[in-house]
Amino acid sequence: MDRKLRVQIEHLRRRLNGIDREDQDQLLALSRRLDRLIVQYQRQVLVALKDRQGCLGLKK
Repeated sequence: MDRKLRVQIEHLRRRLNGIDREDQDQLLALSRRLDRLIVQYQRQVLVALKDRQGCLGLKK
């Protein structure tokens, strides 16, 4: 897995938790960035699992 991507996700998550709840624009912007990174990470995990299944002859 891409360690850099996981670090970015964790960094943004911490930043998001530290933002003033009144700053809706910044909350929304960081939340969207975090969502995109999470989706990217999930896609990488899915591809890695499919590759692993293919190598093991477990494809359905």
